[in-house]
Amino acid sequence: MHNRRTFLMTAVAAAAFLTTPAFAAADLSAFVNEVADEAITTLGKAGPSDPERAAALKPILLKYFDMPGMARHVLGAYWKKISAEQQQAFVGQFTNYIASVYGQRFKAYKGQKLEVKRVRDQGATATVFTAVAEGSEDAGARVDWEIKNDGSAPLVADIRVEGLSLSDTHRQEFTSVLSQHNGDITALMGILKNKSLVN
Repeated sequence: MHNRRTFLMTAVAAAAFLTTPAFAAADLSAFVNEVADEAITTLGKAGPSDPERAAALKPILLKYFDMPGMARHVLGAYWKKISAEQQQAFVGQFTNYIASVYGQRFKAYKGQKLEVKRVRDQGATATVFTAVAEGSEDAGARVDWEIKNDGSAPLVADIRVEGLSLSDTHRQEFTSVLSQHNGDITALMGILKNKSLVN
């Protein structure tokens, strides 16, 4: 089950800011389809190496994902303990790390397509519920997109694959690392930098 969730999260995350009114439900469905389609197309055209795929994914993360919000979430209580300069640096390093992790895993993608099932619009936030389309491997698997929809262009705040949150997964991972290093954010950033394939 863990391997299946990891693969699905990889496929979706690899598949994976003008002021406008908050997007309506239909627009949010289109937004999710746009993110997934652009990610799949862009990574499909990227070079065969892991660094090339990571470099291709990074602009998509910056365009469609709330990377500052996700970075704040994965650090939890540690976020308020570091300076504004460290926070900014961590957002950048976290983005590079996510691009590297999911960019290199894109080679496991096998053409799965997503179908939007329904949208739960709560104003400033929304959830777009999708599932892997029939005829695809892992058909029916649930993929929920948490969307920040607070008056600017919508951004992906998190992705949950069969209930497993991408952000929560990395929060647990980083909390463990920080606990082992007495809360030293520079130690965590050093580890992320060593694992990153893009700057």
